[in-house]
Amino acid sequence: MSLLLLILPSLMTVSQPFSAYTNVRQEFYVFDNGAINRIEPMAPINYKVGRNSVAYLDNARNFKIYRDGTITPITDLFTTQFEVSDNLILYRSAKMISVVDGTDVVLLSRLCDRYAMGDSVVLFYDINNSSFEGYYNGKITQLESFLSLDSTDFTFDSTVKVSDNIGAYINYNQQFKVFYNNVVETLENQAVNSFQVGRNTVAYVDINNQFKIFHKGHMYTVDPFAPNSYMVGDDVVAFHSNDGNFKIFYNGNLYTIGYYKPSYKVTDRVVAFADPNGYFKAFYEGEQFMLDNYYPDKMTAGYNSIAYVSQSNVLRFFSKGKIYDVTSMTLEEMRLDYDVLQYKIGFNSFKLFYNGEYYN
Repeated sequence: MSLLLLILPSLMTVSQPFSAYTNVRQEFYVFDNGAINRIEPMAPINYKVGRNSVAYLDNARNFKIYRDGTITPITDLFTTQFEVSDNLILYRSAKMISVVDGTDVVLLSRLCDRYAMGDSVVLFYDINNSSFEGYYNGKITQLESFLSLDSTDFTFDSTVKVSDNIGAYINYNQQFKVFYNNVVETLENQAVNSFQVGRNTVAYVDINNQFKIFHKGHMYTVDPFAPNSYMVGDDVVAFHSNDGNFKIFYNGNLYTIGYYKPSYKVTDRVVAFADPNGYFKAFYEGEQFMLDNYYPDKMTAGYNSIAYVSQSNVLRFFSKGKIYDVTSMTLEEMRLDYDVLQYKIGFNSFKLFYNGEYYN
């Protein structure tokens, strides 16, 4: 396995989001900085779009990374699994996991059977060391040691959760801990009833049924009773409280939307919700935006954006606080790659919309 041709310095630059698709002729295209480029003559076996790159297994199972017009081979025929995020690309060869972080390739573990990755953090179980470890900003930190050899101490997706730049977990002593800015902190000495994570944020219901939020190093007891429901995004928590109010916590401030049972969805930086009159609204960076006079059954949301088809058959797109009517043509499909809206009209007509501009 070639552990690398080092990633080019251009990986350190900040560019606009990517998108990718395979056309009817099975050619692989990438949207990059306003241009649509064919990068492979044959469809990849799998691809994933990150904030600054596109990672994929080509038709011959070679693992590659595309960025700023350059394709960099990473491994040949050994990669079995990979993930992408804002800042990291994690790939797995047999049971060895590594991350591409900027210009560096970092070996996390030679023997790992489970991990969870955010935009810039990875929590993983190292079988060789029988330890639970965290990676952030180029550093590997041992979080828990002397674990059982069968690695049953941590059940990922239930006792370990990661998002963006933060991770939270319940350890073998039932302590609830957070890994944030390369520091491990114990939030509770007893197991919590539930928890969710987002950028800079952990929301949870403690053993006494109190609803709490850890945000940017500060702890808030938001409610003495567990909410009926809650969802966590980037610096934001939306919840239907025990007293019947729909509320949104954002960057240390608490907003009461109304006394009702809401339909709502939290994805990254946006909250999509129905207001007390049933109108479709978005909460974004502390402000509410009116999108429509009904709450749609289906929508696609991510990063700073929400896309849906209105009752008048218009593809409507909310992004970074602005609302666009993109097209009234019948859609075959649509998807969001961060804030790039990709949609297909007809048999093989792929179009993209980003920052108020059309690309095709």
